[in-house]
Amino acid sequence: MKYSKKSSSAVFGTLIGLILAWLLLKFSVGSGGISNAIGNIFSRVAEADKLLLLGAFLLFLTSQILRAFRWILLSIGRKYRFTLSMAVTVIHVGLGHLLPFRLADVAFVGLFRHFGEVPVGHGTAKVFLAKLLDLMAMGVVIGSAVAAGAGEMALMAPLLLLAGFLGIVFMFPLLRAARKPVQWILDRILHLDRPRWFDDLLEASSIRNRKGKLASAFLISILVWVSKLTMFCFLLEALGVTGIPRWKVFLASGVTNIIMALPINGLLSIGTVEAGWTAGFAMVGIEGLVIANINIVELGFSVHILWTLMAVLMMIMAIPLLWLDSKLKTRRYIN
Repeated sequence: MKYSKKSSSAVFGTLIGLILAWLLLKFSVGSGGISNAIGNIFSRVAEADKLLLLGAFLLFLTSQILRAFRWILLSIGRKYRFTLSMAVTVIHVGLGHLLPFRLADVAFVGLFRHFGEVPVGHGTAKVFLAKLLDLMAMGVVIGSAVAAGAGEMALMAPLLLLAGFLGIVFMFPLLRAARKPVQWILDRILHLDRPRWFDDLLEASSIRNRKGKLASAFLISILVWVSKLTMFCFLLEALGVTGIPRWKVFLASGVTNIIMALPINGLLSIGTVEAGWTAGFAMVGIEGLVIANINIVELGFSVHILWTLMAVLMMIMAIPLLWLDSKLKTRRYIN
């Protein structure tokens, strides 16, 4: 029953995404119709500037290398191998583009548990902390860009920064306060002892004696988002779109990433990513045709395809790295 519910949710989310994608194309494209728009999208992707795509790929790779270092900083108890962190990070990002409802986060915790013997509670806390750090970093990066371009919209920066900061500070007290209700539910309703993962989650969510590492992880998060949001600028230029102020690209791309991080996506995040993209650009006053024959919705689908292809390519490249890390781990045990 548990797996059938997950499957049903995935199918339902995918159908909603497909309907949303159809509606976006239906009401945003010109007289050529949806079939013509789909042809334009794939044609534009195929004709994208290869050198600029390489630049976008390298920026995306840089963001993932930085994330791998951040996972190491967020670890508890012992320092994990960079090869393991890098491989799991890249696979996690790739699965995030493919799987619905943030199941990639579950896979991330499972991969670290299987290959790195990281307790499930520790892995779960790392996911929470990373997302909160991302919120704070996006507030700084996007807010700085928006403030430079349009000061009146810069209010979102301190809001994101405050939300992430409060989440990090109060996550441990909230979880600690939930200890007794969780224990009561497990004992009285589910007839289970409190699992070890909840204690591990509490331990890994504490900021005690970790302020220096969290500060370093925050600085790395800023670099992550500078790299990733600049990647979108390269993707737009690769598709032939120039002249859009960088702050507008940063803001619209940030909204897209926030939408993608929510547990509302179906397979391949079809529809929801494009909706976030369209809404983000609408916030900065860009709707309809961006330049001649390029519609903002079609552009969103084109960017999504290129972004997903890069993520999947990196994921495929990371599988041998995970195999190599397993070999290194085995040799270390033997020696």
